Amino acid sequence: MEEELFLLIELQDLDSEIAKNEQRKKKLSHQIRQREIKISELEKNLLSKQEELKEIKKKRRGEERRIDEVDLRLAKHEEEKYKVKSQDEFSALDKEVSHVESEKREIEDLLLELMEEEEELTQFLPSFEVKAEAEKNELNREKKVLISNLKELISKGEKFHEEREKLIPRINPVLLEQYEKLRQLKDELAVVPIKDGICEGCNVKVPPSLIGRIKRGKEIVYCENCNRILYDASLRKV
Repeated sequence: MEEELFLLIELQDLDSEIAKNEQRKKKLSHQIRQREIKISELEKNLLSKQEELKEIKKKRRGEERRIDEVDLRLAKHEEEKYKVKSQDEFSALDKEVSHVESEKREIEDLLLELMEEEEELTQFLPSFEVKAEAEKNELNREKKVLISNLKELISKGEKFHEEREKLIPRINPVLLEQYEKLRQLKDELAVVPIKDGICEGCNVKVPPSLIGRIKRGKEIVYCENCNRILYDASLRKV
């Protein structure tokens, strides 16, 4: 029966390694995803700044065209001044000229703002692009390392499962079924040692009669408190 216990302990150790490996894989996958998100954000921010500059240049060109159109209107009105025949016509034309000049000042103010924004972004973008590219390269480097580590864990996990498949046929099916049920019920800890007369699964004192049966090693003994399978820690194979 001791051999059966040793096999269960070996299986549990293997299952524990498989569980740890899965947790590490999840952690690495999350870290990879975080870096992908950061890379995507960097690219979006850079593209946003580049598009912002394009839009400002487009607006600036549009306002410059409007200035040209206003100047043409002003020039036309100046010519019309020499053709008016009455004071009323001259006053109306003068009023229109004032209106167009006011419109021109507004356009010039807007154009000045656009030119300042364009100059600021034009000066800012090169250093921003360099910084973004450096951060992106570093994130990609970290991502490559994480992917490499993840591949190692996947390979290791496959080996663990192969070992488990080889071990399973050597265990009594009834005992294996009990082990699997206990794992589900007891936080994946089905087989536990007793140390100093204490069950390490639930930290409750084990009666001397049970300890005696465990030490004789002729049967599977369960903790009366938590129902886990018990074994003598001193008998564990190193």
